[in-house]
Amino acid sequence: MAWEFLPLVPILALGAGAVGAFLAGRALRVRGGTAASLIALASLGVAFAAFLALYDPEGRTAAYAPFGEAVLRADGLAVLLGLVATGLAIAVTLYSLVRMWGEPFRAEFTALFLLMVMGVSGLGLAGDLFNLYVFFELMAIATYALVAYPRTKAEASEAGMKYLVMNAAGSLVALLGIGIVYLTSPARTLDLRVLASPANAMPPEAALLAAGLMIAGFGVKAAVVPMHTWLPDAYTSAPTGVTAMLGGIVTQAGLLAMVRGLSVLRVDPDVGMSYGLLMAFLAVLTMTVGNLTAMHQTDLKRMLAYSSVAQVGYVLLGFGVGLELGVKIAVAGALFHIVNHALMKGGAFLAAGALERTFGTRDLAALRGVARRAPALGFAFGVFVLGLAGVPPTAGFLSKLLIATGAAQGGALGVFFVVALIGNSILSLAYYVPALTGLFSKEGAPPEGGRIPRGIAALLAVFAGLVLLFGLWPDLVLQFVNPAVRGILGGP
Repeated sequence: MAWEFLPLVPILALGAGAVGAFLAGRALRVRGGTAASLIALASLGVAFAAFLALYDPEGRTAAYAPFGEAVLRADGLAVLLGLVATGLAIAVTLYSLVRMWGEPFRAEFTALFLLMVMGVSGLGLAGDLFNLYVFFELMAIATYALVAYPRTKAEASEAGMKYLVMNAAGSLVALLGIGIVYLTSPARTLDLRVLASPANAMPPEAALLAAGLMIAGFGVKAAVVPMHTWLPDAYTSAPTGVTAMLGGIVTQAGLLAMVRGLSVLRVDPDVGMSYGLLMAFLAVLTMTVGNLTAMHQTDLKRMLAYSSVAQVGYVLLGFGVGLELGVKIAVAGALFHIVNHALMKGGAFLAAGALERTFGTRDLAALRGVARRAPALGFAFGVFVLGLAGVPPTAGFLSKLLIATGAAQGGALGVFFVVALIGNSILSLAYYVPALTGLFSKEGAPPEGGRIPRGIAALLAVFAGLVLLFGLWPDLVLQFVNPAVRGILGGP
């Protein structure tokens, strides 16, 4: 009983950290950025520890209702999302500390950063659709400002405006879907557990309409094709740390918001195509468009941005197959890939930022041979992109294998999804391999530049080591994934 308030601790820690970081920056001015980052590390550490304490291998849920019907439920999915979000945020904050040491830095950036992490964490903890939407918007609003944070760059302002307009429209569509759920649910509630009860099933036509609106609305934030056009500009223009968080977990959080909402809806198959099947077909479209577009990019960050679209497709396929067929291994693969993607894509963007900062360019042709000057960074980047392509023995291979295994249980249509996943993984090598071999090329002279800080090299080495470690010992992650699967599909 003494720990019943524990689900509230991550939210309080991150919120207090955001306020403290802002006030410290205002008070200390010159050293305010460093102080704000240290406060951020402390608050993120508390939140991470709280999520670890909430972990239950049996999948039991810790619930806390601080404000009437506003319930925080720390089920397996909330714990997994919270650990990934706060863990990646700690790494990004350390990266920022190394890069900014001795340089001017604004504390409001750190405050916005913590609010974004707070939104992601709260999204997992929300026990009802309304508060899920509130935390989703907190995450989105903070991200709008962070994408446009380099205010002196016209492209950042343009990307931020595009991001704001498209995601605000998506939020309104998702809210309309949530409104339909409330109006047509027999219980007149948005509580996720109550809605999941068969006794409170919605009329099939209303459930299908609400599902479509949620897929469209939350799909904008998740960059599901054709709602992905904001992503390349936002990822390219945002500061490196923000891009790492966007690519690593924020975009995936949009998918999880979608799945949270859809998992409590039941669609009568006689009405037409179910939302699970719709998600699976959108997944194939998303991964194919993302990979084909990434092949034509000459900018390293832009290539990784379009690659993120493809990675969304892999995760969406696992969720779509899992919700359509009730196949737990597909959902486990999707959640496992979210963890792996946070490491692989977050690490890849941090590596790209370090290359740009050190050598002054993101152009792949101009970066030929830089791995000779920074071999540790080149090795880490190689692990990240090979993992994203699903090459063994990386963790990316295992998570895609789980998704494919689940999809294969869907008969002839399932075989189509498996072939699409494998084909797209092979297709991604068409741009990952040239980018990697270019970095290690012995032809020509690499660009002149300084030295990559040892702290950043060490951080990237840790990320690369975890990608390999989770590929060899997946149970280190699956013990957290399996309770999260129960949080989506229910059951033992």
